[in-house]
This record gives sequence, C-alpha cells and structure tokens, in this order.
Amino acid sequence: MENPIPKIMKTPIIAMYHDDEHKNLTVEVELPDVENENITLMMHENSFYLKAFSNNVEYLGSFFMDGPVDPEKAIAKNNKGMLTIKVPYKEGFLCARNIPIE
Repeated sequence: MENPIPKIMKTPIIAMYHDDEHKNLTVEVELPDVENENITLMMHENSFYLKAFSNNVEYLGSFFMDGPVDPEKAIAKNNKGMLTIKVPYKEGFLCARNIPIE
C-alpha cells in the first residue's frame, strides 16, 4: 500500500485592482494545476473565501476587498491556473481619496 503524499497548504498569490472608471474590481488568483471542479469560491459584499486543490497543494484563504461589491454579478473564470474574478462595486469607488506621494 502506497503512502499518500501529504498536501501542502498555501495561501494563494492574489492581485486586486479596479478599472479606470472605478466601477469594477478584478481579482486574479494564482492556482497552478487546479481544475475548475476543485475550486470553491464564496463571495460577500466585502470579502471572499477561496478553497482549491491540486494533487499536492491545497490553497485556502479569506480576503477583504477595498469596497462593497455586488456578489450576485460576479463572474469567475479559470484559465490554466489563473482564476480571474470580475465584480462590480455597489456604489463605485466613491470613498477612496488620492494621497499625494512626497
């Protein structure tokens, strides 16, 4: 009987950014070798939870977003291990303030 290889638990690498009109948020999540059926994504208006696994790695994390979004309108696509989530802000990016860099 073979010994199963233990899974390594990791927090995935993510990038979040908004569009030029400050109306939509894009979240990119690196999930190498993870198939669609092995991804669980749950989104709230201010955060999301992700659990995904490949043969040897389990990715897990909860992440806050920079403003309230409309999770009912979220779209998620996995393209060769890059999960891209696009979701509109509820009220745009109104509360943000530009801070000059000295």
